[in-house]
Amino acid sequence: MDKGKPKVQLILESVFNGAIEKLTKQDNGQFVGALLVQLDITTGEVQVFDDHEILLEKNIIYEWVEQPDKNARFYRQALHYMRVVLAALRLRKAFDNPVFMRPLKVMIVDDIFNEIETVFTLEAADSLSEGRLMKNLDQDLQNFYEKIFGNIK
Repeated sequence: MDKGKPKVQLILESVFNGAIEKLTKQDNGQFVGALLVQLDITTGEVQVFDDHEILLEKNIIYEWVEQPDKNARFYRQALHYMRVVLAALRLRKAFDNPVFMRPLKVMIVDDIFNEIETVFTLEAADSLSEGRLMKNLDQDLQNFYEKIFGNIK
């Protein structure tokens, strides 16, 4: 166990890593545009679903069950740790897999999958890298046209 990280963060990391691993290893041709997270305030359970509402991973965070001030503190802490974990996963390029569409959203949802709050959004590649890619494609296309229509003006 990493002593520098709180236990809640480690559990959330494990849940999201498990969900990501299941999605990237399946070979069913489906793409995911959102991860849906359900938090149960009374049991401390966190569940991660894909955008087809299929359960990917779940766990119980016992520290959340034992909190006396559940409503405000529970959600503040949950959102904080989820954002920290998701930012770390982004830095480790965990979402750089073709199964994840852009924009990719991670949302907290209720028990009937209505959105409560968007916790994390991962947009398309930054414009600088897209610009370089398009420049190279433009040059390739220009070379192709010159090869085919070289003497036509």
